[in-house]
Amino acid sequence: MPHVLEPDMAESSLLSALHDFRDRSRSWFADDPRAAVKLVVAVTLLGLVLRIAALGSRVAHFDEGRVAYWALHLRDSGSFAYRYIIHGPFIQHVDSWMFTVAAPTDFTMRLPVAIVGGLLPLTALLFRKHLRSDETVLMAVFLALNPVLLYFSRFMRSDVLVAAFMFTAFGLLVRFVDTRKARYLYGVAAFMALGFASKENAIVYVLTWLGATGLLLAKMLVLPNGYRDAVGFLRTVPSLRAIWGRLSGRVRADVGLVVNIVRSFRNRHDSAASVLAAYASHIVLAALVFGFVSLFFYAPRGAGVAGIEHPPAPVASGDVNFWSGVTNPSLFPELVQTTWERVVGQYSEWFSPASEKATTTETGLVDSIETFYESVDGHYEVLLKALGYTAAPLVLFSAFGYALDRLGTVEPRHLVPFAAYGGYVSILGYPIGTDIGAPWLAVHVVVPLSIPAAVGLAAVIRWGNESLSTDDVTGAAIAAAIVLLVTALVVNTTATRVYTNEHLEGNPLVQYAQPQESLRTDLAEMDRIATANGNGTDVVMYHGERGDAYDADDAYVKEDRGQWNDSWWNTRPTCLQWHNSLPLPWYYAAEDVNVSCENRSDRLAEQAQADQPPIVITQQIDSTVPAEQLEAAGYVPRTHRMRTKYGSNDMTVWVHESYGREPNG
Repeated sequence: MPHVLEPDMAESSLLSALHDFRDRSRSWFADDPRAAVKLVVAVTLLGLVLRIAALGSRVAHFDEGRVAYWALHLRDSGSFAYRYIIHGPFIQHVDSWMFTVAAPTDFTMRLPVAIVGGLLPLTALLFRKHLRSDETVLMAVFLALNPVLLYFSRFMRSDVLVAAFMFTAFGLLVRFVDTRKARYLYGVAAFMALGFASKENAIVYVLTWLGATGLLLAKMLVLPNGYRDAVGFLRTVPSLRAIWGRLSGRVRADVGLVVNIVRSFRNRHDSAASVLAAYASHIVLAALVFGFVSLFFYAPRGAGVAGIEHPPAPVASGDVNFWSGVTNPSLFPELVQTTWERVVGQYSEWFSPASEKATTTETGLVDSIETFYESVDGHYEVLLKALGYTAAPLVLFSAFGYALDRLGTVEPRHLVPFAAYGGYVSILGYPIGTDIGAPWLAVHVVVPLSIPAAVGLAAVIRWGNESLSTDDVTGAAIAAAIVLLVTALVVNTTATRVYTNEHLEGNPLVQYAQPQESLRTDLAEMDRIATANGNGTDVVMYHGERGDAYDADDAYVKEDRGQWNDSWWNTRPTCLQWHNSLPLPWYYAAEDVNVSCENRSDRLAEQAQADQPPIVITQQIDSTVPAEQLEAAGYVPRTHRMRTKYGSNDMTVWVHESYGREPNG
C-alpha cells in the first residue's frame, strides 16, 4: 500500500514548506535593497503582456471607430482642430503618428493606451516612502491586474490615459514634497499637461485633490486620533461643561498642532521668503512646461477647423498653426490666442451638461431634484455594477485598509485617507459630471483606491505570516484562503469579462455601443475584397424605408439623396448618417474601401443582378430590402448586432458568392 501521511505529519510538512518559503522571501528582501523595485517592474511587464496580447481581436467600439477615424484623417490631411466631442487631442496625435509607421488597425490604434495603462503600475514606486515594501508591490499588482484597468487599457478611449497621467502627476507631487527636489515639479507640470491633453475631466482630478486635502485637514484637526477618539466620546452622554471643555481643548490642541508644524518647517528650512524665492523660478519654468506641452497638443494643425470641415480646405490655407507659430516669433502670440480661444470655447461647451445638472431652476427644489435624478438615472447603476462585478476585491480591501489606517491598527499615514477620499468621492461625483453612464467611469475610482487596497491586502498577508510564526494553522489558513479566493475571483473575472464575453449585455464592462464579435469575419472579407477589387465599388450601403427608421434616427443612409454629398464635418462616406453606422467608417477609411449608397429597392436589385458589387449592407429594420432578389443574384447574408441594447442596429452583410462566401449552416 502507498504510504499515507497522518494528519499531524501532513500539517507539519505543510508548515515546514510555508516556513521555508517565508524565510527565503525574507532573506531575499533583506539581502537585496531593490527587491521591491524588481518585483514592481516584473508586475509591470506582466501587465504589459496582458494588455498587448490579442489586442486587436475585439471589433472596434463606436467611440473607438469615431476617434480612430479622426486620427487617420489627421495623418492623411495634416489638418487638426480641437473638438471636445472627440475629447482630448493626445490620442489623435499619437495614433496619427502610429499610423505613419504601421498600418491603421484595431491593434495599432489601441497600442498607445495599452502601453500607458501597462506602465501605470510603475507609479507605485512614487509612493514608496509612504508605503511598506509589500504594500508598494501589492499596489502595483492591483494596477496591473484589476479587470477594469485591464479591459479599458485594451480599449482606445482616453479614460485610462487621463487617469494614468494625472495619477503620475500626483505621485511626482508627493515625491517633491518628500524630497524637495525641484525636478519633480517639471514632471508634475508635464504629466498634468498630458492629462489635460487626454481628456477634459483632468480638471476633476484637480478638484478631487483639493477636496481630499480639505478632508485630510479636517481629519487632522477634528479627529487626530482616528475613530477611536470619536467613538469613545460618543459612548457617554457628556454634560454641556464637558462638551465645552472638549471643544476648547480641541481648539487649543489644533492651534498647538499648527504652531508646531510651522516651527518644524522653520527648523528644517530657511525663512519662508527664501524658500519661496528658491522655488519661484522652478515654479515659473514648470508652468511654462505645462503651457508648451498643452499648446503642442491643442494648437491647430494645417488648415485647422477648415481642414476638418467638408469639403476640407488645403493645409496651406491655414493662417496660423503650431509649426508656423513656433518657428515664426511674430506669429507665436496669434497662435497662443487662437489656441486659447478654441480651448476655452470647447471647454465651456463640455462643462455645460454638468453645470446644468447642478443648477437649481426656478421650478422649485422638488422639480430640480427630479430633473437632476432623471439626468443621472442609470449612471450610478452602471458604475456600481462595474465596480461590484469586476473590482469588488479592490474596493473591499480599500475600505479595510482605510479603516485600519484610521483606527491606528497600521501606522497612520496621510496618503492612505487622501487616496481613499479621492476614490470614494469619485463614486459619487463622476456620474453627475458625465452625459453617458458608462463602465469606464470605474477607471477613475479604482486607480486612487489601489493605495488603501494595497494597505488592506498587505495587512491580511502579514496577519497570515504572524500566524505562521506562532504555528497558528487556523489563522494562516484563513489568510491564505482569503488571498487564494481573491486571486481566483480576479482570474475568473479577467477570463470571462476581459478576454471573452466582450459583447454580451451581461458583461458589466461592455458599453452598449459595442458591435458583435461575429462582425470580425466580414470585416476581414471586406479588407480582402477591397484590396483585390481595385477602384471599383466595394460596398453598397442601403436603406430604403421611409418614416419610422428616420424619425427614430436609426437609418444608416441619408433619406434625401440631394444631401448625399453634403456634410458639415469631413465625415466620409458623406451619403451615410455617419454616427449611426459607426464603427464602419473607421474600417472603410483604414482599409481604403470604396463605398456608395442606395435608397431605392428596385435600383439595388438591378445593381445586384447587373453590376454585382462585392458587398451589400442592409438593416434588419428595413422592410424594403429586396432579400429574395439579392439571394437570387448570388449574395449570401450574415447578420450582426451592432449595439448590445438596440435591435434597430442589427445589420446584414451580403457578400457575393463569387468572392468565396459560403452559405450559413
